Amino acid sequence: MKGIWITALMLGGALTAGGGSAYFVKGYIDDELHAEREQLQKQYRLVNVVVAKVDLAPGSVLSSQTVAVREVPNTFLHADAVRSEHWDEIAGRVLSRPVRSGETILNTHLAQGAGAGFSAQLPEGMRALTFPVDEEASIAGMLAPGDRIDLLFTTAAANDSVTVPLLFSVPVIATGIRTQANEHSLPDRLQSAAFRTITVAVDPADAAKITLAQEAGRITVALRQPDDRTIPRIARVTKTSLLKGDAPMAPSRPRLRVQVILGGVES
Repeated sequence: MKGIWITALMLGGALTAGGGSAYFVKGYIDDELHAEREQLQKQYRLVNVVVAKVDLAPGSVLSSQTVAVREVPNTFLHADAVRSEHWDEIAGRVLSRPVRSGETILNTHLAQGAGAGFSAQLPEGMRALTFPVDEEASIAGMLAPGDRIDLLFTTAAANDSVTVPLLFSVPVIATGIRTQANEHSLPDRLQSAAFRTITVAVDPADAAKITLAQEAGRITVALRQPDDRTIPRIARVTKTSLLKGDAPMAPSRPRLRVQVILGGVES
């Protein structure tokens, strides 16, 4: 009888120990699963970031028309991504690098200076030169980025006035603040706004010509047909020639002095 009691007690103890172990093992597993679940939720938690609505070129202005907010899993989020709560800090900034439609805007995409994004559009060796124009000189506001223009220079010469071609087929890269890169991202009121300056892409020597012409007289803009690359042979028009109805003077060729040597003696 005593042996039966001992066996029963041992069996009960084993069952109790087994039940306790199972309880603690279950609790451990539950804790591990809970921790793993929290880790996964943290990794795949959706975060609102700023992305490009369309393909954006360098110089594009960030606005509600060019960017949108999209949810991205935290585990796939770039460390330099601009989050939606920081939108106010970058609104109105320009890009220094191209961004494809749907890509996240990164802080490294932003131009660090006012002209940094715009300068990326210039061909190597060229300079962006901005000069003021009146409504007439800007072709009554019909001039647009991407157009090509001729520049005419008018000044007083002795007792006469003279107009001469200054530069031909100069590319216009901005009218006011409107450029080819941002013209579709600017608000409607800015796209149609009048402008008082134009910006052209020229080499340093031509930039110097335009600068001097502004000081010495008046610059007039003549709009070209897009595919016209001809260079007119007009040298100058004076007030006298205009009143007489004379044809514009063609560029004069320098007269060459020819040396003739006879018998070793120059004549």
